[in-house]
Amino acid sequence: MTPSDFRYERYEPGPLLADYIEHFWIVSATVGETERREILIPNGRPTIIVNLGDIGSRLDPITGERIPNDTSVAGISTRPVVIAQTGRSKLVAAQPTPFGLHALGCPPLIDTLLSFTQWSGAERTQALESDVAAADFGEPSARVLEDFLAQRLNPIPQRGLERLRMAIKEIESDPDVLGDLAARMGIGYDRLYRQFRDVVGISPKAFSAILRYQRLVGEILAARPGDGLAQLALMQGYYDQAHANRDFRRFTGVTPTTFQRTLNGIAKMMHSA
Repeated sequence: MTPSDFRYERYEPGPLLADYIEHFWIVSATVGETERREILIPNGRPTIIVNLGDIGSRLDPITGERIPNDTSVAGISTRPVVIAQTGRSKLVAAQPTPFGLHALGCPPLIDTLLSFTQWSGAERTQALESDVAAADFGEPSARVLEDFLAQRLNPIPQRGLERLRMAIKEIESDPDVLGDLAARMGIGYDRLYRQFRDVVGISPKAFSAILRYQRLVGEILAARPGDGLAQLALMQGYYDQAHANRDFRRFTGVTPTTFQRTLNGIAKMMHSA
């Protein structure tokens, strides 16, 4: 059940960061004393978070590791993460493009969380949190984070930027395009692979797998009673239902049925926005 005071909003970045930040977002909600857990769905994007509320946890459902979900930078995920929260959730955040962290001077951080203190130092982190908290919660607080990130920007050279944007757009349009993507772009696959690994942090094939899975999640969330997973899997380019089930467990840690019934509030929020 979504808290009655739940608030979620998105804001577009200004022109300076438009190539590197897809949107800013804010979330606030009173969770209460009982820990609430939800699956954070891999979507091929990093996340930059300023935490103004009670500090929750990020749980690895495979290893059981629990780390604080404080003001931090989270890289692209290739495996499931569960967000656990009690008390008050109040976040101001940015969703970079797949290569956005590179332009902001941060390593890719695949499946890794980096605290702002490690990234920017304790003094700058405290100043950022103070400035964000002092602004009106909503777009004004998001713009404070935007100003902070703009000061760290080191743009990717235009030719490389255009190549990355084209590759990502093509893969998002059709996750099965990899076979001739490099040829379409007029470069060798080895070069495309190296650029993805160096700037995005994962291979084009791994990125494609995440996006195919994201599409399946969207279809499952939108499915009506009686819609078959096998049909949904084929619609998203999987060979069969078993292949879809394997990927779903790999990225989510649960079966599609369990996910559809529980633990999907964040996923619904991301897919409905």
